[in-house]
Amino acid sequence: MQLRKLSIITCIALASINANGEDFVNVEVLHYSENDSRVSVLAPSIEINKEFGTDYTLNVDLVSDSVSGASPTYYDATSGASAYSRSTTTAAIPKKGNIKFEEQRTALGVNLTTRMQNRDELQTGLNYSTESDFYSAELSSSYLHYLDGSKNQSISFGGAYQSNQVLIKKVDTASSASKKMTNSVLNAQVGFSQVLNSSSVASVGLFFSNEDGYLSSPYHNVVRNNTITVERENKPESKTSYGLKLGYQKAINEQLSSQINYKFYSDDWDITSHTLDSLFYYELSDKLILGGGLRYYTQTKANFYSESFTNEKFASSDERVKDFNALTYKMSVDYKINDKLSYNFGANMYDQSTGLTATTFATGIKYKF
Repeated sequence: MQLRKLSIITCIALASINANGEDFVNVEVLHYSENDSRVSVLAPSIEINKEFGTDYTLNVDLVSDSVSGASPTYYDATSGASAYSRSTTTAAIPKKGNIKFEEQRTALGVNLTTRMQNRDELQTGLNYSTESDFYSAELSSSYLHYLDGSKNQSISFGGAYQSNQVLIKKVDTASSASKKMTNSVLNAQVGFSQVLNSSSVASVGLFFSNEDGYLSSPYHNVVRNNTITVERENKPESKTSYGLKLGYQKAINEQLSSQINYKFYSDDWDITSHTLDSLFYYELSDKLILGGGLRYYTQTKANFYSESFTNEKFASSDERVKDFNALTYKMSVDYKINDKLSYNFGANMYDQSTGLTATTFATGIKYKF
């Protein structure tokens, strides 16, 4: 099952992810669970960060996901609950239910940071992900240029190209034949960062994305009311999106710091979204840092989304492209065991207006060497 896409332009952040200049190994386990036994994910990962002198940093991240659960879609009630229960002569009213699935995903990310003589940074990244029916490869690059010697101002440029392959099983209802489909994603981003004073930093960024090829899900179905049929969904084969990011970081006092981020997104599927994300960190002691935050998200529906259709060319009942809003409550604990070893724990609670709720727990050990 196509579980997710690789992160896009992971190295375009206004501040380098490896700016701390540390050699470390981070081992983490993440568990994600949705209500109604829909989706459960167990994802152990290992991250290695290595400095080579002062000019090069190599970061390698390996993760393996074990995913199980059930995904909601329509199916032909005469042939049982299956994503492939499609028919042009349905004897019973189509039903909507959770279709069970299991999947394993392995993903590898490699990122190299090169620092120039003027301390500008060039980052190049390669990401690869594989599942039983989905393969993805991404190449990304970004350049961070400091506009002054004190590094109070910087501008960044970045881009990424992603190539994906989707294996569609059971192309028609009469056979178990499979077919390979492809799509590609092109991303571009530009950002500007400004140190406002000794305790605050502001940033702004613009991004653009173009997706082309097979963008439908082979597991989602739709219902045509005029003939009472169940068919595979059909999304447009291209999508262009753009948006704006704003960020503000503030050290409120010696113990308390905050981050506030806003993101505006819009695409030619008529989806528009707004994201407001806040984080607060409190340094309780030299060894213990507590974190908490709130994320609000809202989006409009795609112009081809509905629960039922007649003769429309593009049709999808995929809940991810409907209109909804959601709140995520976040907390974290970072504990420094000694100068080389630290422990971290994080938990998120997600609540969507559609009734979907989810929890995420992540725990890990970081060793500096």
